[in-house]
Amino acid sequence: MRIERHHTRRVLVAALATALCAATVLAISAQPAAAAGTYATTATVNVRSGPTTGHGVIGSAASGTSFTLICQWQGGTNVNGNATWDKVSFPNGLVGAIADYYTTTPSWNSYAPNTGPCPPVSSSREQRAIDWARSVIGQSSTNGDLGDSNHPWDGWCDNFVAHAYGRAASGYATAIAHFNSLNSRGLIHSGTAPFGALTFFAAAPINGNAGHVMLSEGDGNYITSAPTVRRVSLSWPGATYIGWAYADPEWPGR
Repeated sequence: MRIERHHTRRVLVAALATALCAATVLAISAQPAAAAGTYATTATVNVRSGPTTGHGVIGSAASGTSFTLICQWQGGTNVNGNATWDKVSFPNGLVGAIADYYTTTPSWNSYAPNTGPCPPVSSSREQRAIDWARSVIGQSSTNGDLGDSNHPWDGWCDNFVAHAYGRAASGYATAIAHFNSLNSRGLIHSGTAPFGALTFFAAAPINGNAGHVMLSEGDGNYITSAPTVRRVSLSWPGATYIGWAYADPEWPGR
């Protein structure tokens, strides 16, 4: 009888353990699994129109924001050793490019599981203008580009922005004349200048009452002509900021 009771107890204990184990498995199985290709940001990120810091900012996402990974680019702007960029969709409907470095994806200069390459991003007129302007940072004079005669950049701000958009000359006598023309056509805007925009300043003694114009990089930086072409802040010209405009619609771009 003892043996039977002992045996019965063991069977009951084993059955209970099995039941508990099964319940545990069911509880674990009941946990929702993350969808394939769903990750999150690890810092507040700028969402851009393409896979480089040269592309315009179209929004932002806070740290910890979930997103669906659509595809990836290799060879974008290198961020701390990682040149992978992700095309993502956020829950609020925003779709754009973010640096993979600031995400929970397992990729590092490679594709995440079940993810392929994104198609190339076409280059906009504004992107080509900024690419050119960045390429001449540090230069003090033109080099005959676009058939224009060689001359110093200093004092030729309107000519500089025209060059960025593929024209040997702007067609205006001064930056303030350029501003007035665009303003008369309803093309001047207030507020923060977006990527590639012409950013205008009032006529003032510091600019010979000719006004000033420079190119916005869309992130608080601007590229301007000076003794050398340089990257500056909005306050650099020492004159009143009076508005921005996209380059003249007639300018084809590079």
